[in-house]
Amino acid sequence: MRPEVAEFIALGKLPSEDDDRPDEVVEAAIDRAADLLGRIPRPVTDEEAHALAECIGEDLCFGVVWTLLHTVETAPHAREDQPEAARRRRAGLTSQ
Repeated sequence: MRPEVAEFIALGKLPSEDDDRPDEVVEAAIDRAADLLGRIPRPVTDEEAHALAECIGEDLCFGVVWTLLHTVETAPHAREDQPEAARRRRAGLTSQ
């Protein structure tokens, strides 16, 4: 796994839009996640896609989840072997 992906994964799940922490803390966490996500070279490997999908949180994380999903979808076998977390999130987003 490439260092950029490992560093993003180390953050854990994306923060929720309803996070109870102070706004500046949540904004800093979101900015950090978005910055790290932007540094990940595309395409990602299938292994990286599955690991990245586990970082999908409870909601859109102010749009960051879309970038994460698009990144996951760059994996070579994303259509045939879509990570379960990504499939659940995409289904939830498109059914709203």
